Amino acid sequence: MSHYTKLITLLLIGSLSLNAYLLWPEQVAVVDKQEIQKTSEKPIKAPNNELLTKAKQQFEQHQFDEAFNTYQQLKQHSPPLARTLYSSWVLQLKTWLNTNLSLSEPLLNTLLDQDPYNTELLTLQVDYLINSGQIQNAIIALFELYPLLNEQQQSAANARLENLTKNELYSLSEQKNWQTIIEQTQIWLDYQNDNSHFLYALAYAYYQLENFISALTTIERMPSNHPLQNKVADLHAMIKKAQSQDDFIALTPYGAHYTISAELNESIQTKLMLDTGASITSLSSDVLNQLSPRPLYLGDVTVNTANGQISVKRYQIESFKVGMQTIYDFELLSIENIRGQGLLGMNFLSRFKFNINQQTDELELSAK
Repeated sequence: MSHYTKLITLLLIGSLSLNAYLLWPEQVAVVDKQEIQKTSEKPIKAPNNELLTKAKQQFEQHQFDEAFNTYQQLKQHSPPLARTLYSSWVLQLKTWLNTNLSLSEPLLNTLLDQDPYNTELLTLQVDYLINSGQIQNAIIALFELYPLLNEQQQSAANARLENLTKNELYSLSEQKNWQTIIEQTQIWLDYQNDNSHFLYALAYAYYQLENFISALTTIERMPSNHPLQNKVADLHAMIKKAQSQDDFIALTPYGAHYTISAELNESIQTKLMLDTGASITSLSSDVLNQLSPRPLYLGDVTVNTANGQISVKRYQIESFKVGMQTIYDFELLSIENIRGQGLLGMNFLSRFKFNINQQTDELELSAK
């Protein structure tokens, strides 16, 4: 081969190499673009459906803690799916609160563990406590929730608190459970220290337990211009009466007379007509026959009646109580009376300074 031919060959090889070098980036770009296009056409395999299915299965099996952990993973990949799932759980919780308390409790606890200041969940917790009969705990939970609510929600919470506390106080008062009223209202007053209804209930409970000093101290805590002025005034007067060591016993009008309750031998209650003209208290024979132990027979005695003198039997019973006053080994007469109405006579009344207050319908007794 001549030098000329070799030179031409070298030039051709150089030209081809240069063209290949210049064309290479464009070809690579085309290939990369094609590869990217192919890749984009392939679906990305996300775990969303698997996580959603898993969370639902765990929930259906009542594995609430596990279900919530799976929900947290789903939330990282697909917040919209997670929100929908969470909403379905809250809706199920609301249903269970009325139909299945045993399932609503663990679900509620799981949700609150993760979001303890969620007002919707805290409101549902109040519903759970009410439905499960834990009224005192429900009231306290509502007090705790109150500061977290907006103005409109606070108004509704106040109405609910008023209803719950009112019903609770009525129920406990009917049971005469004064000590529980004291304990519960003291807790309520930690949240609303000037609530006049709570203060009145507390003072009245103290009065019923004859803790008059505490009752008066509680009344002094009442806010000015409270809505219970008349009731508090009546309670104050009752406390003052009790502190005077006098006994004020309710009388029941009976025609032109009064009847009063008496307790015999700490067991039998009976109604007697108040009669200051009768020298000795008398009971119907039917009432005497019910007493245990049997009354002690003391003999017969002659008494004057509207129909003349009659002979009646005289007895002694172990105890005779009117109001707070008890007399032991008390003597009385047995009478036959078609109305079965006994008489409270002077052998009881003369032991005291007594006054029949016709304005208040009370028998006032004080020591001589």
